[in-house]
Amino acid sequence: MKCIVIGAGNAGRPAARILNHAGNKVTLTDKKLLEEFPVGVQNTLKKMEEEGVELLMGSEGPLEFKDFDSVYISPTVPQNSPIMHMIVENRIEILSNEYVSTIINDLMKLDIIGITGTLGKTSTTHILSEIFKNAGYKVWTCSSRMGNLLSEVIVDGIIHGLHRKNNLAVLELPHGTSRLMSKVDLKVGVITNIYPDHLDESDYSMDKYVERKLFIVNSSEILVSGLQCREFIESLRNDTVYYCPKNEICSVKGKLENGMLNICYDISKMELEGHFETPFKLQGYYVENSIAAAAAALVYGLDEKSIIKGLKSFKGIAGHMEYIGNFKGREVHFDAAFVPEGLISTLESFKNQNLVVLIDNPDSTNPRDKYRVGEVVGKYAKVIICSGYNETTKKADIEAANEVIMGAEDSDAIKISVEDMITAGKLSIKHSNQGYTILHVGPGAITNYEDVKYKMMYGIEEGCKRYE
Repeated sequence: MKCIVIGAGNAGRPAARILNHAGNKVTLTDKKLLEEFPVGVQNTLKKMEEEGVELLMGSEGPLEFKDFDSVYISPTVPQNSPIMHMIVENRIEILSNEYVSTIINDLMKLDIIGITGTLGKTSTTHILSEIFKNAGYKVWTCSSRMGNLLSEVIVDGIIHGLHRKNNLAVLELPHGTSRLMSKVDLKVGVITNIYPDHLDESDYSMDKYVERKLFIVNSSEILVSGLQCREFIESLRNDTVYYCPKNEICSVKGKLENGMLNICYDISKMELEGHFETPFKLQGYYVENSIAAAAAALVYGLDEKSIIKGLKSFKGIAGHMEYIGNFKGREVHFDAAFVPEGLISTLESFKNQNLVVLIDNPDSTNPRDKYRVGEVVGKYAKVIICSGYNETTKKADIEAANEVIMGAEDSDAIKISVEDMITAGKLSIKHSNQGYTILHVGPGAITNYEDVKYKMMYGIEEGCKRYE
């Protein structure tokens, strides 16, 4: 089949690549010239060209649709654009995301555990992978640690045969990836929670955002969910296995006491019941996400010993509640929280401490409620230093930092807007004393981990020289 893919953006590239891999003759077209794309995207496009995808970049003139059997249209292409009218006039078959997803499903001949939700996807994915690796499985792990656009990472893994080299896939499935994974059969699906985020991509409708997340309800043979999602799920299926921390009523529950993680489970429909505990040195959201991972492992069929072994060996993820070290008497931590609910979870681990919070621009590629971010942080911090530099888009926006600071206007904290994370690191030493805790939060810990961490630590080290 001769396919043309309209738009070389985040949706079009993985669609074109998997269509080509499936044996179709694919042409990818975009109004932009190749050199107008970011360097990383240029490299991907060149790789696709080497694989056989024809690139038609910088195309402004009319396309000869009679040369093609079908078309895939990126969602960013306006419905009233001339090219859409041409497609209708030529009666060319339009390939849906569901069609492309079916191709992926036909290729993935192994058990898949998929994890979606607003918060906790990455750590739950890695905890689950650690559990299954310790149980002797060959695991293909895919999370935001491997790349910002996970649909592209998953397609790249298929092309490199990771679905054949392993006997289990544990895949993080954020909202964008759901387009190409909506028809992929999951042995176990996990949905952690649903909070407002990326609403700009759902017409600012929470209902549409929830609907997009709930693709996993129909994709999963067995569904595991955080208790917070119950209101969204219970009308759709009645066999969901709910998990929760502490003593709330769910099928799998757990709590951390005196360095031991205790997990109790009673999954009557699967005739699973028991209790186990394991030493656990992590804190914060790692506790709830470990309960989620244990629940998924239990319903998949792993025994308690395998789960205990995996939880004991899990040491955390870089950029997620990561302890950096002690600098001139200040304990330094690095975290990726930026959605208000996630910030609360992180900040609760540091309550009653003299806390300096360094925030990188919360916006990444999507605008977020920066005022609310400042409001939340202001309830915990003695010092708030916000960088206006967007670590994802590599653009300076001091107004974004000012909006965070405005959100904290009712806080007694010292509040400072700065141009970058180096300056934030320096000032964190100037405005703190020995015994204080310095904590980074913000999306840069995910989208630009190495660079953000380096800049913060360079600033802190320079601050130690200048102010101590």
